[in-house]
Amino acid sequence: MAAVTAQALPARFGVPLALLALLLLALLLWQQRPQRTAPQLQQAVLLARPVSLGAFQLQDHQGLPVQPATLQGRWHLLSYGYTYCPDVCPLTLAKLASLQQQLASETEFSQPDLLFYSIDPKRDSAVELAQYLRYFAADIRGLRPDPQAAALAKPFEQALSLRFNVQNDGVAPDSSDYLVAHGIMLYLLNPDARLQAVFLPTTRPGVTVPEFDVDVLQADYLAIRRYLAARQN
Repeated sequence: MAAVTAQALPARFGVPLALLALLLLALLLWQQRPQRTAPQLQQAVLLARPVSLGAFQLQDHQGLPVQPATLQGRWHLLSYGYTYCPDVCPLTLAKLASLQQQLASETEFSQPDLLFYSIDPKRDSAVELAQYLRYFAADIRGLRPDPQAAALAKPFEQALSLRFNVQNDGVAPDSSDYLVAHGIMLYLLNPDARLQAVFLPTTRPGVTVPEFDVDVLQADYLAIRRYLAARQN
């Protein structure tokens, strides 16, 4: 068998070597591409994969049914609690109302619609929710388990990992004088009605109730929206 000389290499291997060179160049360019790093967030945690909220059904403060399709097409920022809450809930809702006012002047992205989910449907009727929420902002949408299909609220609560516990020790069974212990988080839902990010409060020295900073909420929300918009381009 004849030996392969150096002069024969280009003729026999020219095309494969050219392809290899192109592949190496493409790999180099890919490695040097601009990286879309995750945004630097202060009070928010952006989920790598949005989480489905399941096949839930709720009722809003006007008595209307709310399902996943109801929330599609818009961004939503959801808090949860109950109208008899003495501190955390009114403080958080006041912060969200301020956030909504600040975002109203933003032209880069639309502001999220605000939602408040009641974990105390025994006392928080649709009417009670409507009266309570108007103290904070006219367009906060109240949500509660549907009285006709309470079990259909479970997928919603489980997907968001809502934590709450009725504290009625020593209280008469028919009494309405009780507290509900619950967590403090905000949930950002994307236009597919999926959980996109979670906002966590901070505790300042000398302040016993964890709270959100409106300016930080605004910065984190806009950073998330910019990051996700860049990923789509």
